[in-house]
Amino acid sequence: MTVRPTRPPRAIALLLAVPLLLTAGAAAAGSICGLVTDGQTAQPVADAGVFLRDAQGTYLGLYAATDAGGHYCLDDLAAGTYTLEVRVDDYVAAWIENIVVQDGPSTVPISALLPDAWLHLPWPNPAAGRVHLRLTARRDGPLDLAVYDLRGRVVRHWEGQLAAGDRDFTWDGRDPRGQDLPTGLYFIRLRSGDRTMTRPVLLTR
Repeated sequence: MTVRPTRPPRAIALLLAVPLLLTAGAAAAGSICGLVTDGQTAQPVADAGVFLRDAQGTYLGLYAATDAGGHYCLDDLAAGTYTLEVRVDDYVAAWIENIVVQDGPSTVPISALLPDAWLHLPWPNPAAGRVHLRLTARRDGPLDLAVYDLRGRVVRHWEGQLAAGDRDFTWDGRDPRGQDLPTGLYFIRLRSGDRTMTRPVLLTR
């Protein structure tokens, strides 16, 4: 008599396979953790966004925020090669490529190249009239703040010296002659040293 081995029912076979799959997945899981510091002062940078991208630069939908001490951690990552993008107040402060992750932690310290001053998001946006603008400066320096229309024309300009800390400005939606500007998209531009930061704002009437 020939005895043929019997195959377990499909449901039982799947149950038997689950522990193997979980074990394999756990072995492939890794993490990227580290400390984000200011490239000039070496001080930790809090509330920076650390965004995970693949080797080609495509955003993978995973991110972490640094804590008060500048630490971040991205967990449960499959083995592979990644890129990290670091943003501070929506400003790209670092771009780290070719980070290889295997099973276990990968430590990646990041030195962020921060501007001397940056422009926060204008509010309200859209705005029916007045637009509030806030600048943050890490040190004293020259001020060059301007509002442009879609044609690239300067419709408002501030210049002078900017002290370290926060400073607020108000744009009344008018040109230098005091005339109301029409509904449309405008751009607030801050120039700090050799860097430029631009924020859009929609003016409505």
